[in-house]
Amino acid sequence: MEALRYNTVIHHVILQQLRAGKKIALRISGRSMHPLIREGSSVSVEACDPESLSIGDIVTCERDEFYVTHRVLCVMRRSNGTIVLTKGDNELIIDRPVSTGQILGKVIAVKRGDQTLFFESHFWQCVNRLLGVAFLTETISILLYRFTVKKIIPRGQSVHAALKPPHLYRRLRKRSLNLATRIID
Repeated sequence: MEALRYNTVIHHVILQQLRAGKKIALRISGRSMHPLIREGSSVSVEACDPESLSIGDIVTCERDEFYVTHRVLCVMRRSNGTIVLTKGDNELIIDRPVSTGQILGKVIAVKRGDQTLFFESHFWQCVNRLLGVAFLTETISILLYRFTVKKIIPRGQSVHAALKPPHLYRRLRKRSLNLATRIID
């Protein structure tokens, strides 16, 4: 109960700082955005209009009492509100849809060691857009593959080893991460 109260207070302080137009720094734990954002890196987040988000932007959002920093793959504007689809660069599956109310802000810089990457620069806007398109393409390819295999191969029959999803996923993952690593480093 004490931890929940503490987390609630921290969350309100963070929201208050962002609403006042200030930037916040958060330390990253986990490898979901590797190689761009490494474990232990610090990200600078500033409030943003969720309607202005586009593919490739990196956002921090609230999910199950945790803050998650992932890349925007799709922004769906509907009559009842905007839904944002995100995914970690190092993840195979897409996250649950995020409503605009869950988005804390947009990551504008990453500090990893003595190096700082400023995402507001034209270079990083282009790189992030390219990576967003690459990871969206990867996700769509995996979903199409899953759908095709389920339709072609009846239940109960085995799939040849070369057609097993992990084989394809590893191949796609390796190519996407190699592209990302070459661009970033």
